[in-house]
Amino acid sequence: MNRAERRRLKKKAEKEKHPATYTFTKETLDMYVKQALEKEYNERIERVKEAAMEAAIDHAISLLFALPCEVLKDHYWKKTYKKRLPGFVDHLFEYYEKWKNDELSTEQLKADLWEYGGIKLEEL
Repeated sequence: MNRAERRRLKKKAEKEKHPATYTFTKETLDMYVKQALEKEYNERIERVKEAAMEAAIDHAISLLFALPCEVLKDHYWKKTYKKRLPGFVDHLFEYYEKWKNDELSTEQLKADLWEYGGIKLEEL
């Protein structure tokens, strides 16, 4: 082993003996704390937004399924609703699953609603 290799090994051993030392200013520490808090805050906001969106969707779906059933029961199938509503609800869920799986498009549903129901849905 020559002298350069011995020096290199000695230097390496000294570095391993003493851990690295970092010096931070108050401003630098404040910046790191602020970044960590902002990240946590943003993640929490995203979780709350997602939970609120899921709750709103669940509420909207329950209304969209329940309201047609009530109308059919009260105005169209007064005597036969007990027999006919379960099949209607099954079809509602079937079509909802088709829509979720992209087998039915929203545009086609809007077009059918306009063509057969005379109701045109437009975004504001």
